[in-house]
Amino acid sequence: MGGTLNSSPLTEITQRKPWVDFIGSECRLVTDVRAIAWNDYPDKTKILEVTLMAPPWVKNRFVSYETPLKPDQTVRIVSAWQQFAFFGYNRHYVVSVPGAGLADDIPVWLDMNADGVPDPQVCEPVDK
Repeated sequence: MGGTLNSSPLTEITQRKPWVDFIGSECRLVTDVRAIAWNDYPDKTKILEVTLMAPPWVKNRFVSYETPLKPDQTVRIVSAWQQFAFFGYNRHYVVSVPGAGLADDIPVWLDMNADGVPDPQVCEPVDK
C-alpha cells in the first residue's frame, strides 16, 4: 500500500485482542472516502487490493482506479491482518462495503490505529 510493494507476508490477527472485539462491527463513512484500487504494476489490470482512503488520495502507477463512496455508507469489519513494514507493523481490517459496486473477490482494506480502532478520519462506529 502507499505506492510501494511490500513483499512481507500477511498474517491474520482476527482472533487476537483487541482486534477480535471489532470483528462484525459496523462503521459509517464520515468524509469523502474513495476506494483506491492497487494494481500489480506493470499489469494495471490485475487488482491486488482496494483501500478505503480519506483525502489526500493517492495517484501513481500502482493505482488503477478510484471509486467514490456514498456519504454515510456503512462498512462491516470482516477480519484483521498485519504485515511487517519498514517501521514495525501495518495493521488493517478487511471490510465489506455493501452496494458500493466493489469486486467481491478483491480484499477491501480499512486502516486502524494501534488500539485496533478503525481510522477515525474515515469512519465512526454505528450504534446498535
